[in-house]
Amino acid sequence: MTAQSEQSPKGEARRLAIIRDARRILLKDGYVNLSLRQIATNLGMSVGNLQYYFPTKDSLVQATIADETDRALGLLWEITWTPDNMEDCVENAVRSLLNHYASDAGQFYSIAEIHALHDPDYAKLKSEAYHYIFGYITKLIGLVAPELDSEKRMSLAHVFVAIIDGASLQVQLAASTPKARAFEQLIADTAKAIILLIKTWE
Repeated sequence: MTAQSEQSPKGEARRLAIIRDARRILLKDGYVNLSLRQIATNLGMSVGNLQYYFPTKDSLVQATIADETDRALGLLWEITWTPDNMEDCVENAVRSLLNHYASDAGQFYSIAEIHALHDPDYAKLKSEAYHYIFGYITKLIGLVAPELDSEKRMSLAHVFVAIIDGASLQVQLAASTPKARAFEQLIADTAKAIILLIKTWE
């Protein structure tokens, strides 16, 4: 058992400090140059103590990616979703997620994508993240069109997330270009059009 289940404030603070330092190193030096020994030195702790929280390098990287996923979901939780303002909420959600992906957070998702191809633990992490996202989007679709059955809601959630996934990659590429804002608006408008389509789907 690792200290990810640690309940004390001190233990959780130490765990988060490790994740923050891992995040910094991943962004600055990349996955290959991340080492538990370096992080332990940076935080003034022994490698053994650090491994109580994260036994391996990959367990730490996975926790860092999971933390980024929580940040993305947190952006959605901050939005008040009601049937009356659904289209505006969708636009706000899309903009929040695209801005999140366009930031350095996008690098973490790229790490997850690459490692998920051959590592079952990363594949599981990716699957769990999508599970939460699909569930959330399905719930939102239920607010827009409560008459749709669960199968149709889930199908539409997959379409919606597929658009955001593809757009997030393009947003990362266009983040520093003059057309970035116009592209972001186009994606937001597309998402709102999907919502309007859902309302008419029988």
